[in-house]
Amino acid sequence: MRSLLVIALVVAGGCGTAQPQPAAAVGDQPHPSSPGTGALHLLLTTDEHGWLSPLVDAGAGVQRGGIVAAWDRLTRVEGYAPTSERRAQGFLLLSTGDMWTGPYESTLLEGAPMVEAMNHMGYAAASIGNHEFDFGVRVLGEHSAHARFPFLAANLVEAASGELPPWVRPFTLVEVGGLTLGVVGLTNVETPITSDPRHLTGLSFLPYAETLEKWVPRARAAGADEVMVLVHDELAIADALLPVLRKHRVRAASFGHHHHAGTRIDDAGTPELDDDVTICNAGAYLRSYCRIDLTFAQGKLTSRSAQVAEVKAGAGERPVQPDATLVAIVQRAEASAERSGGEVLVESKRPLRRGSQEAMGQLVVDSWLAALPYAQVAITNAGGIRQDLPAGPVRVRDVVSVLPFDNFLLVVDLTGAQLKEALANDASVVAGVRYRFSDAGGTRRIAGATLLDGRPIADDTLLRVVINDFMYRGGDRYTFARWDDEPEETAIDWREPVLRRLRALGRQHQALDVIADDRARQD
Repeated sequence: MRSLLVIALVVAGGCGTAQPQPAAAVGDQPHPSSPGTGALHLLLTTDEHGWLSPLVDAGAGVQRGGIVAAWDRLTRVEGYAPTSERRAQGFLLLSTGDMWTGPYESTLLEGAPMVEAMNHMGYAAASIGNHEFDFGVRVLGEHSAHARFPFLAANLVEAASGELPPWVRPFTLVEVGGLTLGVVGLTNVETPITSDPRHLTGLSFLPYAETLEKWVPRARAAGADEVMVLVHDELAIADALLPVLRKHRVRAASFGHHHHAGTRIDDAGTPELDDDVTICNAGAYLRSYCRIDLTFAQGKLTSRSAQVAEVKAGAGERPVQPDATLVAIVQRAEASAERSGGEVLVESKRPLRRGSQEAMGQLVVDSWLAALPYAQVAITNAGGIRQDLPAGPVRVRDVVSVLPFDNFLLVVDLTGAQLKEALANDASVVAGVRYRFSDAGGTRRIAGATLLDGRPIADDTLLRVVINDFMYRGGDRYTFARWDDEPEETAIDWREPVLRRLRALGRQHQALDVIADDRARQD
């Protein structure tokens, strides 16, 4: 009798995939099983964010990521295929969530091309990421129905009933590598902060550890002998989870969410392999993936390894052999994107980088303030700016890729003291103000804030401030709703002022030339 290995996927997504096991079908009584012998070759991606096409790095002469190149490497280098033969040999492809919001072609089509591509690639399961909620629960439910692999989130429940929503499963079972593999999912606990709260009404996100305490035993009750965890959260939380992982003999954990690739093996300070936990983060945008290899003999872990591999083409790399089905998916998405977003607005002299002190964010908030000149200040959250803007032609689709979320602008009334508190949030990108700050002990302190005309901003100064509605609803820990309970709803899409500015430059045959200034200076 084969043993059951359980993978718990924690987040913010195949052919021949085993059907997900509904919560109601999971019993509480132990299911007898004998120790197993087998091997697993787990191929993991995370934070794909709709990157159907690669990022073109002209300076290095390479293309990074994209589903076609990722598929080529997974199949030709790693030996993966979505077939019963490869499944029997231990190969399995999994996602740790945040599958679709990103470049224009995926955002425009609300992630549908990524689901189609992942179906073809044979993903066995995906945990639900925080950005899976970007187009609302209706779209998430539709994608869950169309996917040939289950969406997993054992810690996501309906607040009223405490039950999982109908479009999610706590875990699924897969026969692979001589083992029965159980895949348990968790969604990111900070989703109410990092995703738009309007899409999360009636949902609760439970802590990781208590959810694992509940669902790992239930998976074992269905026959699990071994347990592994995939975590869509930063690697930094691994230490906090290790006690519960080791308590339940969890073999490995794969992380995501913060886009930083890496691996680690925690050996608990003992010479035994059987208590080791192998950890990895696959990295984002399909520009890398993680491979975890585990072998078992008579129910004991006998070897383990993890590595991250880059996905790139060109500049001496092995040529990519394109898969016709994936190429067709990309071409259809690109055609839709070009029809609706192909208008060239302006030429940019230089690339604009994203980040709280970078030129891309400053262009955004400067455009807001120009569109609403009766306000003195504009603030956006750096996390809403999802991509850099390359040099060269700037199209409508490029702006949507930079600002992919459906937000609009509000104007709030703040005092100087409240503005400084908002600026102390290190996600803030600001226009209309110059200020100094210091960071000490994880706390940002604001000093010397002035308006652009040099007037100092006293704590009792009254100001009109442009923000986006995500921030007003408490996203990224902003508290604007506490300060102004009757904001002005402008009904202006947050991209519109940027599009208007770029289009005006283009009509005047001027180039876009933005260099980040020092409006926020660190002491």
